[in-house]
Amino acid sequence: MKSTAYFNEDEFKCKCCGQLPKLCPPDGLVDLLIEIREHFDKPLRINSGYRCPKHNKAIGGAPKSRHVVGDAVDFTIDGVKTKDVYDWIIETYGSRPLGIAKKLSKDPYKGFVHLDTRGVKARWTYPGSVE
Repeated sequence: MKSTAYFNEDEFKCKCCGQLPKLCPPDGLVDLLIEIREHFDKPLRINSGYRCPKHNKAIGGAPKSRHVVGDAVDFTIDGVKTKDVYDWIIETYGSRPLGIAKKLSKDPYKGFVHLDTRGVKARWTYPGSVE
């Protein structure tokens, strides 16, 4: 993993087995996370990074989840509403070939933003989101 002052490898490892494939997360994803973190000037918390196939299945992840590939993260930013983070990412990176999604909850600081470097443009809102 690319060296950074903001993130360490453990944050991206699978929650069930601690695995993290080589070259994961890709440098391009780390660069985006650094830019996002610096824009908001607050800690960016990775809720989910790489997922081994077993863990992905156990939590009900999509069978072709980018988390299994290792180029996706779900995250929040301390003290910033999830929708505000999502809106800024769409405004800033919306034309890029990225996967960008949101999961909103009644508490505007809960939920998460999903970001992946899949190489094609994909946008969605997770089921159960509260707008």
